[in-house]
Amino acid sequence: MTSQSNKPFGESLRLLMEENDFSYRALAQRTRELDGRGMTHAHINMLAKGHDRPSMRAMELIAEACGVDPDYFAEYRLARAMRELDPSEVGLEQALENLNLRLAGRRRGAAREQPKPSRRARPHPTG
Repeated sequence: MTSQSNKPFGESLRLLMEENDFSYRALAQRTRELDGRGMTHAHINMLAKGHDRPSMRAMELIAEACGVDPDYFAEYRLARAMRELDPSEVGLEQALENLNLRLAGRRRGAAREQPKPSRRARPHPTG
């Protein structure tokens, strides 16, 4: 299994459930064992079919129950990034700092991906 999925949440969830041989009820039971409250099988079904948007708590709980990091889900990575960049959540100064860190990381990644100029032999004029 890959460490991250870029598929929609419902599809990623169904794949994880299949890999772990979980039914909706089995996954719901596993989430209840983790935090006492857990999730209902009906809610998990709605998430898997794309009828509900998952909360961060739901993604974290499902990820733990399935033995993956919450960052496995693309929606979780997006929600975390949005929260880190939201001035009402973290304050303006922190949001700007987080944005600058992300941009710097992207620039470093792009610099590593740049192809190095190839050194080709140049023909020497004869004469």
